[in-house]
Amino acid sequence: PAWSWQFSSESLPDLPRIEPLDDVSPEWAWGGSSGAGVRVAVIDSGIDAGHPAIDGRVSGYVEITEANGELVYDETPHDDSCGHGTACAGIIRSVAPDCDLYSIKVLGSAMTGRGTVFAAGLRWAIEHGMQVCNLSLGTTNRDLLVAFHEIADVAYFRRIILVTAANNMPVPSYPSIFASVMSVAAHDIRDPNIFFYN
Repeated sequence: PAWSWQFSSESLPDLPRIEPLDDVSPEWAWGGSSGAGVRVAVIDSGIDAGHPAIDGRVSGYVEITEANGELVYDETPHDDSCGHGTACAGIIRSVAPDCDLYSIKVLGSAMTGRGTVFAAGLRWAIEHGMQVCNLSLGTTNRDLLVAFHEIADVAYFRRIILVTAANNMPVPSYPSIFASVMSVAAHDIRDPNIFFYN
């Protein structure tokens, strides 16, 4: 199963355990919120608006490609090239059914893409006023470390939350290792209430 070295027992500091608070619950934390008025970007393989979990409710689109060394931005509706973006959007819609979803397509059918296109998608989200960006991807290309660090800092200071996947292999992945993002790791523990995040 996939795992992430950032969350291994040897990598994490040992902190004293805080006992659970009895009055903290999902209902208390969410306070009846439905995500209304929150702009959420799914930077991935696209969103299939026709999927029942999405029910046609995609507020905006951009597909970014690279041709002849130039970035091309197409803001017409698009499909999901492999289903991953739709799956992420469905999860988001399940916890925040009234949020405004935006599909930022940067990956192709093989779940691959260029780091420059990925960075352009994240910049587009920031410049277009997204409040939360879901990034179930990252790059291990060290040449992009500085660019992604700068983008993540811009998002942080604009109060935009970046939720990114930690790498499933024991190598650094950007932007998941930066302090200005929330990174989430996969694990093989069969407990739906265990989350590894930073």
